[in-house]
Amino acid sequence: MPYKHLQRLLAVASDSHGNYNALEQLLMENPNIDGLLFLGDGMREFEDLQSVHPNLPMVGVPGNCDYSYREPHTRIYQDRELRIMLTHGHYYHVKSGLEYLLEAARASNVSAVLYGHTHRERAEQEAGLWVINPGSLGFSRTYALLEISQKGIQAELRSLPR
Repeated sequence: MPYKHLQRLLAVASDSHGNYNALEQLLMENPNIDGLLFLGDGMREFEDLQSVHPNLPMVGVPGNCDYSYREPHTRIYQDRELRIMLTHGHYYHVKSGLEYLLEAARASNVSAVLYGHTHRERAEQEAGLWVINPGSLGFSRTYALLEISQKGIQAELRSLPR
């Protein structure tokens, strides 16, 4: 994604489950974001959002409910010197624990791993690795904001107003 500024602000969403309006509301609540990272279970509305907002950089991966999508289930997103792993998480069995996900993230030499699937929000650092789950945009209406600067990544969990 090409950015205009040294400091970037990325929204991270997952598990919209058909709630296109929540994706639109996320963009309205955050007009200053530089891009959107989407973690699956709502690829149809994610693609609709891309067509309505073609100038906003967006990257997504499919989830377990995105049956007809053949895109890779894991992607490495490069933001200048930072590498960020995006996945829905079902292939890493995240509902049973994070050991497989963290092993893959460390092997990929990333600064952060973003995942969904559990619908439980989380933003913590583990041994220098950001582990971030934005929760469910479609149900609990939660998402994450990543501020990326020369200092690295800062993550914040947020909720959309009802």
